[in-house]
Amino acid sequence: MTPRLLGMTLATMLMASSLALSAAQKAAPRDDFFNSTNAHTFVIQIAPDELAKLRKDNRTYVKCDVTVDDSLLAKDCGIHLKGGAGSFRGLDDKPALTLSFSKFLDGQKLSGIRKLHLNNSVQDPSFMTENLCGWLFDKAGVPAPKVTWGRVKLNERNLGFFVVKEGYAKDFIHRYFEDASGNFYDGGFCQDIDAKKQKTSGGNPNDQTDLKALVEAVREKDLVKRWDLLNQRLDVERFTAFTVLEIFTSHWDGYTQTRNNYRMYHDPQSDKLVFIPSGMDQMFGGGQHALRPGALNGMVSAGFMQTPPGRALYEQRAQEIFTNNFKLDDILAHLDQMTAVAQTGLTALSPEAAKEHRNQISGLRSRVVARYQDIARQLGAPPPEAMKFAADGTAQIKRWEPKQDSGEPQQDEPKVEGHATYHLLAKNNGTVASWRAPVTLPPGKFRFTARVKCAGIQPTNDNSGTGAGLRISGGQRKNKLVGDAGWTTLEHLIELNDTNEIVLVAELRANKGEVWFDADSMKIERLKP
Repeated sequence: MTPRLLGMTLATMLMASSLALSAAQKAAPRDDFFNSTNAHTFVIQIAPDELAKLRKDNRTYVKCDVTVDDSLLAKDCGIHLKGGAGSFRGLDDKPALTLSFSKFLDGQKLSGIRKLHLNNSVQDPSFMTENLCGWLFDKAGVPAPKVTWGRVKLNERNLGFFVVKEGYAKDFIHRYFEDASGNFYDGGFCQDIDAKKQKTSGGNPNDQTDLKALVEAVREKDLVKRWDLLNQRLDVERFTAFTVLEIFTSHWDGYTQTRNNYRMYHDPQSDKLVFIPSGMDQMFGGGQHALRPGALNGMVSAGFMQTPPGRALYEQRAQEIFTNNFKLDDILAHLDQMTAVAQTGLTALSPEAAKEHRNQISGLRSRVVARYQDIARQLGAPPPEAMKFAADGTAQIKRWEPKQDSGEPQQDEPKVEGHATYHLLAKNNGTVASWRAPVTLPPGKFRFTARVKCAGIQPTNDNSGTGAGLRISGGQRKNKLVGDAGWTTLEHLIELNDTNEIVLVAELRANKGEVWFDADSMKIERLKP
């Protein structure tokens, strides 16, 4: 090498080193904030006139001052309440909050961060799944916010312990994309991509031609053309990993299953849309979640999986992610490490809070292990054979397993009026429990039926259903029983485009009451085209 070339090479190396150091220095405050080994403390002050504005409209930004860890001070920040149907709490309760440090002072950041969400985690008493699942998505190359924890005081009132989550601002986008000027969309509440979206950054908010192009691609009936169009308009590699991990982590309230809790970014450089997970506070349902679900409510997920190349890529990436990214020892080690951080803040609140958190972590660990084992079983086994039907077009479902999501339900199998039954009893508020059965069905239309009776059901209602009823995992239902009812036949319709394993669900969502499912009546009927 000539001295001149050597000098150029050294200069280039020094310049690259300088740029790398500069980038690292810029990222250091943000990384230090999220990698702290202690839970943070937030003290928020809202002046009386601004507080009155917030009470009048809790979704509109008002001004506040924020002190973090007794030293970091941000003046005139924007603050408003946040949360969906299950997590929203009022200002005088334990409200989830969004802090925008640059809302009223352009360019203001806190530790290099433009926006933070303080999530009340009322749907995740472990306070851990947003962090754990975001870490898993990031490892697989899917953009996901960073997460830490903190205690929050608002106007001298202690609100308690919170999950502290990175906001979807441009500093977040820059972590994954060189160009942060693209369109960033909020998926909205249980809305698919064919509904008009809130565009939080990018160009004209009414110009959503990038979304319309993806809708057209998904609706293309020729599967060969559809696959070509999807590759033009969607980051297929990232979307495959996104779908795999939504299913691995049992994200029943995400895009794949419920068309909820998702964001999208249109990368100007690739001219493709990238899906981003959100709202990961009801995760890891344990086993009994089909790895190859037959009913996907997200139109992009369904359209993608209906193409042979999409299905093949999903199978390939599922194996790769399970082998390389979804390692049980690594997941549990990360969980232990993050639990230690959260415990610093909970212990400062009270010994009782710290003890209850350890109990919740024990339950989460059990669910993670069960889910890992179930995925390993499904990946290791050959594709299951489709269910065989009798001459009358029906098949009885004989293997049911209990599952408890919340509350302390009683689940047993008593005989009632001479009939074998599967029984569910809600002992306290917010009980969600079910009997579940995995089945593999061929393409076609089916009716899932059962004779059911109930007593004293005081129902709860969410996206999945009300009171007692039948559905499939990841799906919603219209059938319901509430109050008192004698033996009644309920039904849930199923339509599949491919042979798939699904999970049948006979459930109770109630504050009080009980339900009995007649075991011999729980059947699948194949409907004629």
